[in-house]
Amino acid sequence: MGRELSPGVRYTRETRNDPRQMVVNCLQVDVKTPGLRFRTTARRDEWVEGKSETNRQTVRNFIRRSQTTDRKLVVAVNGDGFSPWPAPVDREDPTDLSGLAISDGVLVSRPTGSPSVVVRKSGKVTLDTLKADDDFSEVETAVSGFAFCLLKGEPIKSGDDLHPRTGIGLSQDEHVLYLLTIDGRQPESGGATTEEVGRLLKHFGAHSGINMDGGGSTTMAWWDSSDPSDDKCKLLNSPVGSGKTFDPTKTSEPFRPSERANGNNLGIFYDK
Repeated sequence: MGRELSPGVRYTRETRNDPRQMVVNCLQVDVKTPGLRFRTTARRDEWVEGKSETNRQTVRNFIRRSQTTDRKLVVAVNGDGFSPWPAPVDREDPTDLSGLAISDGVLVSRPTGSPSVVVRKSGKVTLDTLKADDDFSEVETAVSGFAFCLLKGEPIKSGDDLHPRTGIGLSQDEHVLYLLTIDGRQPESGGATTEEVGRLLKHFGAHSGINMDGGGSTTMAWWDSSDPSDDKCKLLNSPVGSGKTFDPTKTSEPFRPSERANGNNLGIFYDK
């Protein structure tokens, strides 16, 4: 199912009409692929715990800037919630993350009781809720979300609020990580509930899953090395970084995606 974007990373796009119009994008990542590694937004140089932990940036800028390093990202999605909010959507200000974040083995933000994607230095990937007094010395990467939306193969009941959503799931054997986006606030895609995020993660093969930051933060992007243009970084979904809902009955302007600078992002690269 889907097409391979890079070794161990397959991309699937689905358009659904039930229970409403939804555009769903899913990256299926074989975490056992030789050389495949994860990276999240680094802690800022002038780090102040609980106040200014990272510099916000869009998912595409996260990928673009990696191209000048030895950790060239091929795909990425947005990660955790952040504060203060509201904030200028495209300005790369310092921000405080909502939950645990670890980048390249360095603690960026302490846990606050929310679940995290945890990548250990051994390469093992889990979805865990870690505590402040846990030992993080063997953790290479961690990115948190708001809450579990899928546990032991069962989607978790939720309210009926519809928004763009980002979810991250893991297969029962812990071999495949699923990075999911559902577009919203636009005519072609009406968004989803968090329970539907769990159902969609299960549909693609996940056994557990986390609802990540959504709304205008929801973004998925890819570095297309075969593209002849100068900017090879392509959006895979249609983000609404402005946070506004596009209503074609109130404007003659066509819908255009807009990007938000997020507190942290999660990407994939390969060891040389």
